Amino acid sequence: MSIIAANTALSQALHTALPQLMEHERMGEAEIRSRIDSGTLALLANPRHEGVTPTLIGQPARVKVNANIGTSPVSSDGAGELDKLRVAETAGADAVMDLSTAGDLDAIRLRMIKATALPLGTVPLYGLAQQCTDAGRDPAGWEASELLAEVAKQAEQGVDFMTLHCGLTRRGAELAQDGSREMGIVSRGGAILARWMRRTGQENPLLTHYDELLEICRVHNVVISLGDGLRPGAGSDAGDPAQWEEVLTLGVLARRAWAAGVQVMIEGPGHVPLHLVQAQIQGIKRATFGAPLYVLGPLVTDAAAGRDHLAGAIGGALAAQYGADFLCYLTPAEHLCLPDARDVHEGVLASRIAAQAAEASLGRPWAMERERTISSARNRLDWSAMAGTALDPCLVRQRSAGIEHGKECGMCGKFCAIRMVEPER
Repeated sequence: MSIIAANTALSQALHTALPQLMEHERMGEAEIRSRIDSGTLALLANPRHEGVTPTLIGQPARVKVNANIGTSPVSSDGAGELDKLRVAETAGADAVMDLSTAGDLDAIRLRMIKATALPLGTVPLYGLAQQCTDAGRDPAGWEASELLAEVAKQAEQGVDFMTLHCGLTRRGAELAQDGSREMGIVSRGGAILARWMRRTGQENPLLTHYDELLEICRVHNVVISLGDGLRPGAGSDAGDPAQWEEVLTLGVLARRAWAAGVQVMIEGPGHVPLHLVQAQIQGIKRATFGAPLYVLGPLVTDAAAGRDHLAGAIGGALAAQYGADFLCYLTPAEHLCLPDARDVHEGVLASRIAAQAAEASLGRPWAMERERTISSARNRLDWSAMAGTALDPCLVRQRSAGIEHGKECGMCGKFCAIRMVEPER
């Protein structure tokens, strides 16, 4: 049985959204259906999320951009996170993840689901860990049944995709903590699960209870974002045994999910040196049978603190060129503090620039049209058309204020090259 036929919620969402998807993605119905059934496209759309915009993840659909927001124990302001959500939407994000770890998480999540039509993602393990710490328990002091209940609750609430670190095995956690890594385990979810396995001596419950998770997610068309709990947190750790142990497990789990009628994405590496990006992306895509790949950056240098959105954009452009499908933004605050609204704006734009650069290199028609249109506008010194075509129109209008009706830019003035070669009148 195909994924679509086995997943009633997916089938209904796809039927309703097909005309818009075909127009936006410039793909035919047969290709969209075929790629969803093969697992190389995933449709984000939980029917419990009222008014959600069904969104395709996976090339040759458009490369999408995700923005992470959410509270932390250092800063817990639910209203402020809603402001960031609006900023992410305005900046052009295609999806948002609520990574809140402080405050009333259910209330924050429900407000976000109600406030946005963008697909919303979560990490259910965060909510469970917070419940434990609030009750004075160890953040890894929960039972497997509680984790399944948290996943089910969030699916009922309308979450469209969830990061679930199902591929993090006891063996993988041991490899990541054997002293060979510069940074060990840097994923919060991965660290919580590694702690749980060490405390209990048991295998990862997301793996041992995988069939139960699949049933929950199938009913609500929740796309499982198979988490990279052992992603490299330093460039020197990229491609080590711990990372590939998890990736190979994710490939097996992807096939099991498809057989059960459940859509998946694969989460990809964090810190990867520039010269390894191609091998990492193509290797992960091959090992996971072409499943949509959701990458954090990747960051091509560890030394860009305060400007990690730029390091991530460089890596993201390369990653998308080599097959990554979904770019998770980084902000200037990465590794330092919780991002503010301005950081969210800059992070989304940096990843959108990466996506545009990659898609232009791949000859995607929408990207090539944008490149040709803005070049034509520059040649005509048409400031309005330049702003309308740019990825950040507001910034273009702001920086060109005062000269937007003239025939010379504010940089070259009378030495404008375009004006210089015009026929004399």
